[in-house]
Amino acid sequence: KDILQAYSAQELYTREWRYHAELKRWFKRATTADGVANASSGAPQFLYFDLNTWERRLFTGNLQSITSGFLTEDDVRVKTQSS
Repeated sequence: KDILQAYSAQELYTREWRYHAELKRWFKRATTADGVANASSGAPQFLYFDLNTWERRLFTGNLQSITSGFLTEDDVRVKTQSS
């Protein structure tokens, strides 16, 4: 919970990445620009950042449980102390 980590999280949120509290991973909704062929079809698909391989991977788990675990923008926003 240092200040650099907080600002990094805020920037990732700005870039449409969302942090999942239970899975402890960053996720982003997949688009065709991400190289996911059927990203524009009905059901949303998500990419996650794999720390072990340092790359984005397609999430193949339960989509219903994933969207409910994302932190909100307020959770991620850097809060400063007022004087």
